[in-house]
Amino acid sequence: MVTRYDVAVMHDFYIDRLLFWNSIGGVAQAITEKAATGGGGVHGVTQEDVRGGNAVNLAQALSRLGLRTLLITHSDREHEGVLRQAFEGLDTELRVKPFPTALTVAFEGEVNVMLGDGRGASDFGPAALEPRDWRGLEGSKLVCVVNWAINRKGTELLTALRKRLGEEKTIFFDPADFRDRASEFRDLLEVLARRRVADWVSMNQQEASAAADMLGVRGSDLGEICVALARTLGVVFDLHADRASYSSEGTRLASARVRPAKAKRLTGAGDIWDAGAIYGRLKGMEEAERLRFANCASRLYLKSGIALPPTAEQVFDSLG
Repeated sequence: MVTRYDVAVMHDFYIDRLLFWNSIGGVAQAITEKAATGGGGVHGVTQEDVRGGNAVNLAQALSRLGLRTLLITHSDREHEGVLRQAFEGLDTELRVKPFPTALTVAFEGEVNVMLGDGRGASDFGPAALEPRDWRGLEGSKLVCVVNWAINRKGTELLTALRKRLGEEKTIFFDPADFRDRASEFRDLLEVLARRRVADWVSMNQQEASAAADMLGVRGSDLGEICVALARTLGVVFDLHADRASYSSEGTRLASARVRPAKAKRLTGAGDIWDAGAIYGRLKGMEEAERLRFANCASRLYLKSGIALPPTAEQVFDSLG
């Protein structure tokens, strides 16, 4: 079979309204005080509308790094132009399903807190895939499934992919923040450990700690937790945190320190990290080098004043 794509990505597309505030507690207090006096306007809040969604962010970042990417996503007519504009000039093929566009309000402060309306992203199962989509997935070196947290059919989708694509296809999985669906995610972890519906799992520090608690996995630090999760689940496990990132296949551990950055935006940074990690693996980088590349890609995005992932050249230049 001739491979047509480096990476295939599914599934979510959001329109994100970013609200910039120095302190999440500050905006909560301002809203509470205004509500207590009968409601009204909270003025002076800088805001920005951007295209988003884990899958769209990841696909754009992969494409800007130079990988040929297939994105299978969804949109209504009102927002499809915004989606397609994000990929102009990039080596990306879009397959857009006629489901509603999801919406998010994201508070950007010392941390980011997102209020999401999943709409079409919450009901994306294998029935959404047409025969030509399956052919595209079969012709991709790597298949990425992200944002299980919003997708009620996410486990069904993963299971169908493994059954249809076979054990030889590498499936990358980033569930996003699953903590509102903890019981269901615990069930998925059992399926993953038993049937290996994914080969490579990526989580941030909060998600990995929650997954470790669900599985009864213990470790004195994040590195040990990464190794234990990889071994328990039988996968390659990537863990990215504020101070360092880690990767393990269950025995060895690779790590790379994260250089601090004054963040201008946080929403989407994890997707950029995933893109850097995927790029590094497809390019045959050593594990520590791959983690450094992913850290740097995410750092450049955090420092950027615009919602645009870096190119591979920009990352390499920054790494020196």
